[in-house]
Amino acid sequence: MALTRSPRLSSGGPSGMVFELLHDCFTPEDPASGFDLLFELCTHIAQGRVSPSMAYLLGASRLLALEKPSGSVRPIAVGEVLYQLVARTLGFQFREALADHFSPLQFGVAKRGGCETIIHGLRATLDLHPNWVVLQVDIQNAFNTISREALFRELRAATGSLDQLFPFVRSFYARRSPSTFLIALVRMRSPSFHLSQVHVREILWVVLFSL
Repeated sequence: MALTRSPRLSSGGPSGMVFELLHDCFTPEDPASGFDLLFELCTHIAQGRVSPSMAYLLGASRLLALEKPSGSVRPIAVGEVLYQLVARTLGFQFREALADHFSPLQFGVAKRGGCETIIHGLRATLDLHPNWVVLQVDIQNAFNTISREALFRELRAATGSLDQLFPFVRSFYARRSPSTFLIALVRMRSPSFHLSQVHVREILWVVLFSL
């Protein structure tokens, strides 16, 4: 499922591997393609049963910097395809457990139409209470400043089946992830650059951040 729905024309990580290569080489309908071996490898990664050196390489990122309209820099990490594939699969597998865990306090993770729900809910509330105000808070560099120790603690304490994510999360986030190099600053105002070409490595990081 995650392989067939993987993003096309996306950049690869430090190894250069892209989703198109996996999609063209490994097909579930053709046993000779080696899909069973890919499935077994991804299972080992998902269960955290890879060596520290392997996790180190799979967790590596290729870094580039985007210039914001304000002139500041937004770092973008493009990760390895195998990591992204497993992370996407886990996100799909645990989507119902995630929805149950986060409901009803947040609408950004595992909540279909969450943004629309917030917008319409706020508008309806302000119509009923025109003297009320809405405070929107944007935390600077929020994703990179949370405590991983707190993240592990919350994940282990999570109800349902979410604690099954712990081996995978620990294997990649218990240590600092390597980054290969920083590409020269890319100006977002350039007509030749498209944001759709950029994919952040931390696919599960939004889920973990919300814990």
